Amino acid sequence: MTALHLSKIGNKMTNKVGVRAIMHDIQEVLNSNLNQYVNLSAGNPAILPQVYEMWEEALKDIVNDKQLKNLISQYGSSYGTHELIDCIREYFFTNYRIKLDREQVLITSGSQNLFFLALNSFCGTSKEGRVKKALIPMLPDYAGYSGVALEEGVIEGIPPILSKLDHHTFRYEFNKQAFKDKIAQDPDVGAVVLSRPNNPSGNILSEESVQLISQVCKDYHIPLLIDSAYAPPFPAINFIEMDPIIHDNIIHCMSLSKVGLPGERIGIAIGKSDFIKVMEAFQSNILIHSSRLGQRMVVSTLKSGQLAGISANHIRTHYKQKHDYLKNLLTIRMPDDIPWYLHKAEGSLFGWLWLEGLPFSDTDLYNKLKAENLIVVPGGSFFHGSQSSSHNRECIRISLTAADEELKKGIDILSSVVKEIYSSNFIFQTEKI
Repeated sequence: MTALHLSKIGNKMTNKVGVRAIMHDIQEVLNSNLNQYVNLSAGNPAILPQVYEMWEEALKDIVNDKQLKNLISQYGSSYGTHELIDCIREYFFTNYRIKLDREQVLITSGSQNLFFLALNSFCGTSKEGRVKKALIPMLPDYAGYSGVALEEGVIEGIPPILSKLDHHTFRYEFNKQAFKDKIAQDPDVGAVVLSRPNNPSGNILSEESVQLISQVCKDYHIPLLIDSAYAPPFPAINFIEMDPIIHDNIIHCMSLSKVGLPGERIGIAIGKSDFIKVMEAFQSNILIHSSRLGQRMVVSTLKSGQLAGISANHIRTHYKQKHDYLKNLLTIRMPDDIPWYLHKAEGSLFGWLWLEGLPFSDTDLYNKLKAENLIVVPGGSFFHGSQSSSHNRECIRISLTAADEELKKGIDILSSVVKEIYSSNFIFQTEKI
């Protein structure tokens, strides 16, 4: 077969390295025999009955009101439908006293697309030839940020401060001084990006920390992208108090995926009109607009109050119970004399496990667990190439979307493998993915 002659972008997007290599491997493994494996890698939200019924009712209303034909057979504005944008404006004013103009809201095809638009608008090679970077103020953070950047080496991050809270619990702390020093010393930071609640760890940066980050960004005229895919008002997978933080230099990024609508690809960007205009122009050139059917479904649930209510009362409760169950399983099943630490439960739909002193890499652990029919996500890719510490290769992400019985099976396998690899006579042959 003749080799394809791809552009730099084509090569970057097709190269299976980092998290893309892992996710490709996971998909191939699961496709080969799904029933053989305990899958604790999934990012797809659990299908809760109350959530499904909400969307089913919204779709029925669209059909019964004879709206479907117009929604699926007509193009629309690249900003999104006025109806949904006005609903979002009304919601933010009513609940947070934040006044938004229509030009400050953009509906995108999911948050992945949103970050593709934003990161490639503000980061990458500038017209002066300098490479503008996206800075993560506290690693680890969402591995997909590196994936959506069209250029290599655009994503950088600042290592966290590790704080052990008890015998088997830890938390990441924001290194404020390191962040301020980096911004002051590096003129090529084009944007700052963070997820809150954090994927993968579930950490929620304090309001004080976000305000500091925002002020530093404002002082240096740098946009701050806050990924709120797990935050209130929906899906509200936060276990401690938090509210949206909106300033002129912030692009607040929301998603409907974790509230049960990942297939319709609905993302929401809120920011000053200068930022939103750039992203809207980008979106109009590559995909025109987000699903009009999905947008109308969101309007229905926002107006009724169901979206925020079900998020706070069902989705949040479900994942908090799941995290508590995971912590209990680990406490009972994992060896007490081995230095394992679960990140403090503050939000998101994952558990983040640190195995201090792991005698080989997280990818090797992934392969060992896979051989025992357990699939998790190795944590190295969430550090975006940082080699600052051995900690970066000692973590795994555990999905909380699995059924309790599957979680139990998975933790039993994990416990058995961990006992074996921390034994003094264990020898493991590494395997390349």
